[in-house]
Amino acid sequence: MTFEGRFKISSRLSRLGMQKSLVYRSPNLGDLEEIVAINRISLPENYPVGYFIQLIKDWREYSCVAEVDGRVVGYAINRIEKSYFSSLFKANSSRGHIISIAVLPEARGQGIGSGMMKVIEKKMRDEGIGNEIILEVRESNTPAIKMYEKLGFFREKVLKGYYRDGESAYKMTIKL
Repeated sequence: MTFEGRFKISSRLSRLGMQKSLVYRSPNLGDLEEIVAINRISLPENYPVGYFIQLIKDWREYSCVAEVDGRVVGYAINRIEKSYFSSLFKANSSRGHIISIAVLPEARGQGIGSGMMKVIEKKMRDEGIGNEIILEVRESNTPAIKMYEKLGFFREKVLKGYYRDGESAYKMTIKL
């Protein structure tokens, strides 16, 4: 099962030569080149292409791309993680994990990242997937942290030296 939604966005994207409608949808392998390019342009840490392929194949319905004028301008790749206790006690203690989210620099500030997050959260809530969504974010990424907090995420803990360059991350969580 996949999703698709259309939303109006501000005129800034129009000034960039893009239409005013934004589509959120599940990614497919045809989006891989654009997803990898956005990852390379937008983030200092880059996953191998094979990892993106596996995540899209396995968790497509819980991931999202944002498309403007037929062009992918953002992505959020996620997975569902089951805990040991979930199977042991037959309880739903699985959780959503946002592995990577990015928006092209020229499309930032338009609510695209928060829009993808809302789509993902709604999908997981509607389908009863787990009891929380987690993500990791660089301590220095203030715009992303503010966005996540505005969406209801809280800083659960600091993960010292989480990234390859030694920077620490916040593990952020929202309860479903």
